[in-house]
Amino acid sequence: MIYIVKITLALFLIAWSGFGIWMVLKYAFLFGPHHDDPAETPGARSFGVTHVVIVWVGFFLLAAYFLFKQE
Repeated sequence: MIYIVKITLALFLIAWSGFGIWMVLKYAFLFGPHHDDPAETPGARSFGVTHVVIVWVGFFLLAAYFLFKQE
Protein backbone atom coordinates (compact mmCIF):
# COMPACT_ATOMS: atom_id res chain seq x y z
CA MET A 1 0.00 0.00 0.00
CA ILE A 2 2.82 2.41 0.86
CA TYR A 3 4.34 1.95 -2.60
CA ILE A 4 1.10 3.04 -4.25
CA VAL A 5 1.12 6.22 -2.18
CA LYS A 6 4.79 6.89 -2.94
CA ILE A 7 4.29 6.32 -6.68
CA THR A 8 1.25 8.61 -6.63
CA LEU A 9 3.25 11.30 -4.81
CA ALA A 10 6.12 10.96 -7.29
CA LEU A 11 3.71 11.33 -10.22
CA PHE A 12 2.12 14.32 -8.51
CA LEU A 13 5.53 15.96 -8.08
CA ILE A 14 6.34 15.41 -11.76
CA ALA A 15 3.00 16.90 -12.83
CA TRP A 16 3.31 19.75 -10.30
CA SER A 17 6.79 20.57 -11.63
CA GLY A 18 5.41 20.61 -15.17
CA PHE A 19 2.68 22.98 -14.03
CA GLY A 20 5.32 25.24 -12.44
CA ILE A 21 7.38 25.27 -15.63
CA TRP A 22 4.26 26.11 -17.62
CA MET A 23 3.51 29.03 -15.26
CA VAL A 24 7.05 30.36 -15.71
CA LEU A 25 6.80 30.10 -19.50
CA LYS A 26 3.40 31.85 -19.52
CA TYR A 27 4.43 34.44 -16.91
CA ALA A 28 3.48 37.54 -18.95
CA PHE A 29 0.08 36.11 -19.85
CA LEU A 30 -0.75 34.91 -16.34
CA PHE A 31 0.74 37.69 -14.23
CA GLY A 32 1.13 40.63 -16.60
CA PRO A 33 -1.03 43.74 -16.72
CA HIS A 34 -4.73 43.02 -17.11
CA HIS A 35 -6.47 44.50 -20.13
CA ASP A 36 -9.77 44.66 -18.21
CA ASP A 37 -8.27 46.48 -15.23
CA PRO A 38 -5.65 49.02 -16.37
CA ALA A 39 -5.65 50.65 -12.90
CA GLU A 40 -4.19 47.53 -11.23
CA THR A 41 -0.94 48.47 -9.55
CA PRO A 42 2.36 46.60 -9.88
CA GLY A 43 2.16 45.99 -6.12
CA ALA A 44 -1.13 44.16 -6.52
CA ARG A 45 0.36 42.04 -9.29
CA SER A 46 3.46 41.21 -7.24
CA PHE A 47 1.24 40.23 -4.30
CA GLY A 48 -0.65 37.83 -6.58
CA VAL A 49 2.57 36.35 -7.94
CA THR A 50 3.94 35.92 -4.41
CA HIS A 51 0.78 34.13 -3.33
CA VAL A 52 0.89 31.74 -6.28
CA VAL A 53 4.60 30.97 -5.73
CA ILE A 54 4.14 30.34 -2.01
CA VAL A 55 1.22 27.97 -2.62
CA TRP A 56 3.16 26.15 -5.36
CA VAL A 57 6.27 25.75 -3.18
CA GLY A 58 4.16 24.73 -0.17
CA PHE A 59 2.41 21.91 -2.01
CA PHE A 60 5.71 20.77 -3.53
CA LEU A 61 7.47 20.64 -0.16
CA LEU A 62 4.56 18.91 1.54
CA ALA A 63 4.44 16.20 -1.14
CA ALA A 64 8.23 15.81 -1.07
CA TYR A 65 8.17 15.49 2.72
CA PHE A 66 5.69 12.62 2.60
CA LEU A 67 7.46 11.02 -0.35
CA PHE A 68 10.81 10.84 1.45
CA LYS A 69 9.48 10.28 4.96
CA GLN A 70 10.89 7.10 6.48
CA GLU A 71 8.51 4.79 8.25
